[in-house]
Amino acid sequence: MKRFTKEGRTLICFDFDETYFPHACSAKQLEHLRQLEDFLDHHSHRLSTMWVTGSSLETIMEKVKRAEMRYFPHRIAASLGTELYQVTASGQLELDPGYSSRFPDDFSDRVTQVVDRLGRTLTIEPQTNLGTSGWMHNYYYFGESAQELEHIRSSAGDFGIAVNVSRCNSLAGDPADAYDIDFIPRGAGKVAAVDYVCDRYTFQTEHAYAFGDSGNDLGMLGYVGNGYVLGNGTEEAKREHGRVTEGMYADGILEVLHRAVEQTGLSARD
Repeated sequence: MKRFTKEGRTLICFDFDETYFPHACSAKQLEHLRQLEDFLDHHSHRLSTMWVTGSSLETIMEKVKRAEMRYFPHRIAASLGTELYQVTASGQLELDPGYSSRFPDDFSDRVTQVVDRLGRTLTIEPQTNLGTSGWMHNYYYFGESAQELEHIRSSAGDFGIAVNVSRCNSLAGDPADAYDIDFIPRGAGKVAAVDYVCDRYTFQTEHAYAFGDSGNDLGMLGYVGNGYVLGNGTEEAKREHGRVTEGMYADGILEVLHRAVEQTGLSARD
């Protein structure tokens, strides 16, 4: 699979599951996805694209084949922004070692200690649907206790690691009435990956765009100048962020990008 033909100076970030990739893969959704790919390639001289996702590279590739996608973006931040890949013009993926070199070697041991502590007072269950990554350990929490959720956050902090806590999106294959509990190194995550790319490749954050569907996208959406929750997003994400597209999936993304081209041409910053 090839990468978008050229690369411009406006960064466009996409969550993958239930944002760029629709799990149902209906004929209409895939038609809109083809239209999005055509748009992004046509405007690739202006745009630099990036998938920023909780999924591992392995599961991303499975979904790419399932949707019969034709293009890779310019970069992929996989496993909840703990692995960063540069995509060459020929479509080869190259891991950026400088990004992950900042993470602690004993990260997995720290997660084990956190989980052991939490297991004394509450129950979290390991996830198996996101693939494997040494820098991301995923669990489900089934409950509604604000006190227990805060205990999860504070325990992670005590062991010097970060944790993402967000309500699950059942459309992405997660159980209903549960929370994603994602342990990652400090200095990793969706915001960290976008920040690293903007800094290294001198993209202007205030002019960047980002699209997502759930609570774990909110930091990224707020970090860039133009962040949007898609119309198919979770009620939590819509409520917390407020800037929501009318359309769903690729149709919602195109709604924003078409408007941006018409109003600004995305050219004043190129």
